[in-house]
Amino acid sequence: MHQYRVVKYSAEERAGTVPAWTAMSDIGRSFGGEVLTEVEYLATEGRYLAAVRRFAAVQGVTGLRVDGLEVHPESPWWQRVAEGDRLPLDEAIELARSILREEFVWCRLVGDGDFFVHFGYDYYLYIGAERSPEEAVREVRESGLHVDEFESPYLT
Repeated sequence: MHQYRVVKYSAEERAGTVPAWTAMSDIGRSFGGEVLTEVEYLATEGRYLAAVRRFAAVQGVTGLRVDGLEVHPESPWWQRVAEGDRLPLDEAIELARSILREEFVWCRLVGDGDFFVHFGYDYYLYIGAERSPEEAVREVRESGLHVDEFESPYLT
């Protein structure tokens, strides 16, 4: 299995030597003299969601199953999704958006075969794929995100 960590962070930000935003709630705050705007946040969020979609497409995944669901009554996903639900890819992408936005929901998303999407703290994303996703890796890197071979800490 091929496993990757997908992040927006530069090497300096990952090392903690340069400050970086980690959540939607950071909009309006300054990091290294730059204020995080809603436009910048949404563009970054869009690149993450496009990465999930691109990796899924390369693997032929059209839906993802909810695994390890944690959902709070304040979440827009409360009583909308349940453990084990299989979501069409577009709906799974919307769930991923809520996870990235910290909207009181978290889970792992699992596809057919050996495909997964895991969400870590501070805007870390982990993707596992059975077949080599070289094309997806290249495209995600070209979008401005960093993709490194890395085992997900959320494997069960």
